[in-house]
Amino acid sequence: MGRGVAVVTDSTCDLPADLVERLGIRVVPLSVTFGDETLISGVTISNEAFYDRLAATSRLPTTSQPAPAWFEEAYADCVDDGHDAVVSLHVSAALSGTVDLARHRAGRAGLPVEVVDTQLVGGALGLAALRAHRVAEAGGTVAEVVEVAEAVRDRSLSLLVVDDLSHLKRGGRLTGAQAAVGSVLRVKPVLQVVEGRVEVRERTRTWQRALDRVAEMAVEHAAGREVDVVVAHAVAAERAASLWSRLEGRLEVGERLETHMGPIVGAHVGPGAVGIAVVPRADA
Repeated sequence: MGRGVAVVTDSTCDLPADLVERLGIRVVPLSVTFGDETLISGVTISNEAFYDRLAATSRLPTTSQPAPAWFEEAYADCVDDGHDAVVSLHVSAALSGTVDLARHRAGRAGLPVEVVDTQLVGGALGLAALRAHRVAEAGGTVAEVVEVAEAVRDRSLSLLVVDDLSHLKRGGRLTGAQAAVGSVLRVKPVLQVVEGRVEVRERTRTWQRALDRVAEMAVEHAAGREVDVVVAHAVAAERAASLWSRLEGRLEVGERLETHMGPIVGAHVGPGAVGIAVVPRADA
């Protein structure tokens, strides 16, 4: 009798390393490149080292999908650990080629692999992986594990406020027209991940107003239901705390996580960014 379904995801989920290790979720790392030096997120460069280096460079880094060997190793580990199948949950295909690479390498794995384009990134992807893992650990089938991940995709709200839209613009994750709104009159746009793409949801004038609106939208999305919440930040702990304070007493929170945006997400949003993912419980 095998060990059932294993869950694999990628480093754009930004789950805390100690949580990933404790649960045994396999995380395939993407890479970040400064000039001619390519570093592997969470392997050869830490979050702290990444932001230190980002602050010291005038040339923004680029990111790339995982090396194929990382997928081969992750799937081989699942075989070695006695799993019968894998559900591989990855960052939106609109933002990265990771899903395509996963599908290509899945064909070489020694067990069935179901690859899912979650259309998510960051905290929402992390929650999809967590929920999927728990269903798998409880003996869920591949279809049941995929279903819970897709439910997160369909029910989640992902919002983001950044200090500077230039990172998203230069990385091609936001169109020039959209990026322009952030440079006019110092507007602080509230961004949302919609069907896997980053779009401008609202335009606000200040950080305080932006955080107010993010909190209001989170409460509106919850609609009185119990929700899981992830607040992620890029070396902006005070802003993250300020967002949490706006949510106190206004949400019934099940799972509450605060995470640091790692090198991959951080390269595209820049230091100072704060994001939130709000996902109603399946039975809520």
